[in-house]
Amino acid sequence: MKAKNTKVENEGDMEMRNRWTVACRALVRGFLLASAASMAAPVVLAQESAQMRFVVPFPAGGTLDVLARAVANDLGPVLGESIVVENRPGASGAIGADFVAKASKDGRNLLIASNTLVTLPAMRKDMPFDVFKDLAPVIKLGETPTVLTVHPSFAATDYASFAAKVKTLKDGASYNSPGIASPPHLAGELLARATGLNLVHVPYRGTQPAVTDLVSGQILVMMAPLNAVLPFFETKQLVPIALTDASRTKFLPATPTLAEAGVKNMPPVTSWFAVLTTGGTPPERVQRLNKEIAKILREPKVEASLAAQTFEIKTGSPEDLAKLMREDAAINAKIVAEAHISAQ
Repeated sequence: MKAKNTKVENEGDMEMRNRWTVACRALVRGFLLASAASMAAPVVLAQESAQMRFVVPFPAGGTLDVLARAVANDLGPVLGESIVVENRPGASGAIGADFVAKASKDGRNLLIASNTLVTLPAMRKDMPFDVFKDLAPVIKLGETPTVLTVHPSFAATDYASFAAKVKTLKDGASYNSPGIASPPHLAGELLARATGLNLVHVPYRGTQPAVTDLVSGQILVMMAPLNAVLPFFETKQLVPIALTDASRTKFLPATPTLAEAGVKNMPPVTSWFAVLTTGGTPPERVQRLNKEIAKILREPKVEASLAAQTFEIKTGSPEDLAKLMREDAAINAKIVAEAHISAQ
């Protein structure tokens, strides 16, 4: 009996030892997996932190999209970081701007913007971000002309014939623009106020869809970025009437400004474009971005590519851009108030 009990006790001990061994192995395996995961985590984070976004707050194909891609192609390699261009259209550019305004404050989320950005606060009282606090100016890229353009069926070849035709229309002339409060939209409002012409704004969500409808004849008048319509002037599918800028452009030398055409009391309207990042980004990162983007814009291949888009490069410091933004915000707020422009 004693031997039998001993045998049972030994078998019990062996079973306990086996269970203990299995438990230890499971514990070690779990520890090793956890250690491996913790060692891999910094690598994943490092890869994520090196990912840059260049946000375009309007649809693909427009001026902002072209500029963003021209810069992004070279900026990523220069900084040693991967960069993707993302189109986040809507709300006159507010959706894309809001994304960058609320991103991490490391300068890896960039926004390309036009004058429209500084006009948004005057149109919307429910802005989800502060243009001047939540976004940090990086660099002004340059300017492109805006041209009053008509479809051939509108039967106008200059400003005098355009004005005469508008006056014959009972309900006035509808004109489109890339979006509410875009520089072309404000130019149309200013023209109507300066001349008394009945011009009815039809906003689009971007340049490309607006030009498409203009060329097809669905809309007959547009205040358009020159780069988007110049090819159609050459093929006679569209007709240039006058520029809204202060002076003529070398890209369309035969077309006069509205002032030259006889429009008085209308300030010139120029479309400028710039890059911003998240507010609170370290100044050294902002300065690095400013320096590298300025260099990219002056590269012969980039300069030639942008010239083909009727884009005139004009850069400066972050402080220069901040000053321009505040000055334009004050001017545009007055236009918005007087014309009762609101976001839709």
